Amino acid sequence: MIGSEKEFHWSEILQILSREKFYLTLHPNVQKVSLHDHAFLELTYIQRGRVEHTLDGQTSVLTEGDYLIVDYGSRHSYRALDRDGFDNLDCLFLPELLDPILKGTKSLRTLLEHYLLHFNMQALVQNPAHIVFHDDDGRIGKLLSLMQTEAQTREAGYTEMVRCYLIELLLLTMRRLDDAQAAATGQDISAFLTNYVAEHYMEELTLQELAARLNYSLPYISKRFKDDTGISFVHYLQNYRVMQGCRLLTSSHRTLAEITEMVGYRDVKFFSALVKRMTGLSPSDFRRKHRK
Repeated sequence: MIGSEKEFHWSEILQILSREKFYLTLHPNVQKVSLHDHAFLELTYIQRGRVEHTLDGQTSVLTEGDYLIVDYGSRHSYRALDRDGFDNLDCLFLPELLDPILKGTKSLRTLLEHYLLHFNMQALVQNPAHIVFHDDDGRIGKLLSLMQTEAQTREAGYTEMVRCYLIELLLLTMRRLDDAQAAATGQDISAFLTNYVAEHYMEELTLQELAARLNYSLPYISKRFKDDTGISFVHYLQNYRVMQGCRLLTSSHRTLAEITEMVGYRDVKFFSALVKRMTGLSPSDFRRKHRK
């Protein structure tokens, strides 16, 4: 493949993603991949060779064991630095692979706040989609290999196995962030808001009150939050409350009215409609299906 450029059949890949919610593929002996963006999350792992990688205008050199998670809308490209190219394993996935509630989410940061991961957003001062991680103990590579095997053999429950491996991979990756350094420089508005939601979602919350507390105008803080997370504050708050509600539906015997109040709503019908819209199931059907 020396002198050639890797070609992708995007329409076919998007069809697979729409159906399976994930797509894993190995690219051997790659020389170049042109600048592109895409409507999914991409975890790319360098298995061999040296690569010049450009992401949103920033260029870095990747080597064996390096990996990163490219966000929705980010533009990136690759160029081999060795004559025989490089090998990389790509894992493309949609957020709803982790949970149907995440359908429509278009931000890695928002994904990491999900209750399955529950990563502390205060540690995310630096956008995790712009960080190059290194698999120093080989655990990430092993998880990707297990995911690839499941995708190829397609035995019963393979999607759930891929989902579990991906959750483990994301948790291991987030451990690699330097929490102390992030906290030392942490004055990130969106990180504050998402952390505040995590601690106070059961209370009445309005972005206008929080904007006043932070001494910012409502239009500025609203735009800043949407730019950082990919969704509006209202949508984020609704998602978070429904996530917590679904967790209670499957892990407790509380009534729907009790759960509605516990996640910050007073109208049971409104909360039920949100659950139905985000999961495709009524609260009772969601509880029955996931408990079963």
